[in-house]
Amino acid sequence: MLRFVVSLICVPFLLWAEGEQKLIHLGTQTNGVIAENTPPQSIYYFGFTKESHYYQIELDEDPNRYFHFENGMFSELDCDLYQEGKLKKQIKTGLLRNKHPEVSYTGGFLFPAKDKGIYRFRIKSDDTHRINFRIRKESELFQYTKSISIWQGLYLGLCILLCLFTAAQYVLLREKISLLLTFATSTVLFTNVLRSGLFYEYGYSDLNWFYRYVPGLLSLSPIGFVLFIREFLQIKKEHPNFDRYIKIYIYILFLSIILVFFDLQLYFRFIYTNSLMLSTSTFGYSIYALIKKKEHANVLFFAFLVRQFSTTLLIFTNTGYLPSFPFLSSANEIGTAIQMTIFTIVISKFQIQERIFNEQTVTKVNEELEFMVSERTKELQLQKEKLENAILQLSQTENQLALSEKMTELGKLVAGVAHEINNPLSAIKASIETLMESKQNETTELGSKENIYDTLENSEILTLKRLFQYQSDFGLVASYTERKEKKANLKKILKDNGLNYDEAILEKFLDVGITRLEDNEISLLQKGKEKLTDLILDEKNFRLHLSIIQIAVDRSSKIILALKNFSRATHSEHRKIFTLLENIETVITIYQYKMRSKVSLKKTFITDATLLGWPEDLMRVWTNLILNALEAMKTKGNLTITTEKNGRYVEVKVIDNGPGIPIEIQKKIFEPFFTTKQQGEGTGMGLGITKSIIEKHNGSISVESESGRTCFSILLPAIELIDPNATE
Repeated sequence: MLRFVVSLICVPFLLWAEGEQKLIHLGTQTNGVIAENTPPQSIYYFGFTKESHYYQIELDEDPNRYFHFENGMFSELDCDLYQEGKLKKQIKTGLLRNKHPEVSYTGGFLFPAKDKGIYRFRIKSDDTHRINFRIRKESELFQYTKSISIWQGLYLGLCILLCLFTAAQYVLLREKISLLLTFATSTVLFTNVLRSGLFYEYGYSDLNWFYRYVPGLLSLSPIGFVLFIREFLQIKKEHPNFDRYIKIYIYILFLSIILVFFDLQLYFRFIYTNSLMLSTSTFGYSIYALIKKKEHANVLFFAFLVRQFSTTLLIFTNTGYLPSFPFLSSANEIGTAIQMTIFTIVISKFQIQERIFNEQTVTKVNEELEFMVSERTKELQLQKEKLENAILQLSQTENQLALSEKMTELGKLVAGVAHEINNPLSAIKASIETLMESKQNETTELGSKENIYDTLENSEILTLKRLFQYQSDFGLVASYTERKEKKANLKKILKDNGLNYDEAILEKFLDVGITRLEDNEISLLQKGKEKLTDLILDEKNFRLHLSIIQIAVDRSSKIILALKNFSRATHSEHRKIFTLLENIETVITIYQYKMRSKVSLKKTFITDATLLGWPEDLMRVWTNLILNALEAMKTKGNLTITTEKNGRYVEVKVIDNGPGIPIEIQKKIFEPFFTTKQQGEGTGMGLGITKSIIEKHNGSISVESESGRTCFSILLPAIELIDPNATE
């Protein structure tokens, strides 16, 4: 009777369920004897079963025929072909087996069935045992694949968009409910992908353990949903007693994951039962909330109505009361995605309203504060005028006394600061001139060139985008020796692929950080060598100089901050976690132009390290040491930078082959304002600031020097020591 009622209600869906050739159910036991013209028994078995079920069908020869099991969640599926009572062919597949080469997966398992004979199937399923069998032609497969792809793309695409949107909301607003909604939507997305068979279709078909144990993560979907509803309805605050039962329910869901290690079918029974109970109970509560006119009643009713309807369709489809075709097979996933969409829209609306209310409240409070401040300012102004007269004479005397001392120190500082600021300003100036020249060339050639992008296919445009993005804008070679070696390697790669560039173009490749090319990138250059080369070099050069400008500006700001806070460690900015080599490489890259001609740079990075501190300040340290070394060598010689492990510390050494530092001076070089330069050439603050920064990081700095060799050693405490070769 129940089946008749459901079928009557869903009669439009049943129109697609007629006219298919059926399998003959042989039961759960078979003696291996093939009986022709076997009378049909119970054709389908629905629900859960521990036993294997056997099915049979007899067909004539057809070279364009395929067997299609659309439900596709079988643990084991055997297909045997018998001709004249003898076994001629055998295929074994299933989610818990390695993929058979003759079996493809298109919304279910797809077999070639061209030969005449009796086909016998053995089916074992840990999920509900439901046979949705079709005999298809090649033309029908295309239409089916198109239909299933549309529905899968609909709900999967919607879930991905919701995840990104709610995650962005959390990042911007830092509200817990957005984070829980993101988690709930993500678990729904995972469940939908797993149930749709996409994991099996794209890369997990040979991982037997995947479908044996990973289904346990389906419990995360109701967990995420309950956590979100708990926060949305403020159950912890409004109903603390009931909240204890919800916590117990969540713990039970977590523990249910363990069931997959003992009995996968028992776990699926639990999930189906829980899904129906959860959707029914939440839908019942929404009706109660609607009657009682509670807050969010309308939202809950429509959201839970969609979930209840989709869950019911899934269960009736899986138990055989409804036919299976793309829409009904995806009904639960689509309903869940729509439910999450409703909640996302409502949460966004509430957050906007709350922000507007908060802004209005803040505006009102600010107006009141401004009035109070205005009144208080008038009182202070009167007191200020009385004090100014008394202070004026004292100030004039004090200024006269301090003026001579300030002027003396000012002369020393101005030259030093100008010297320190000049380098980043020079980098900014050079980069801006390069960018202006680049844009001027584009303006001059405007209209004379075809749009290169119009000549490229989508895959080639994606390759071009990755080429723009993945290469670091700090890919410049740091020394003449390295540059020469990498230039030779790049030239060989290009020449081997029929791309002969002159020396000037190769230099431009190195300048913008391109020292290697993937196969697809080489193919792209082969297609349009000159035009694409110019486009790539212009774009990479543009990005490089923008990055140099940004770093130079940041470095100038840090120089001023370091001078201002020289006498004390600053805590005005928060510490950060960063990597040492990236910090050092940034400075080397900025000043590589000073080393390109006559300086040989050797980097021996044995150890990388994760540090906690102020990365911009440490860049100041490497800048001071490297520039001092270059100045000592008069920009001609060998510069070596090494990193190695020293207990729980990482040790950095900067070594040059300059004339060395006399012993009597070595003890004074870290003192503030000590300098061996002529007056006006330096302030003597560089190494003093360097030592202050190192000590702020709980480290130490020392120097060893003799004629022809000076070595500065820096010890810094590391959070984690890393092998740089292992991270590549």
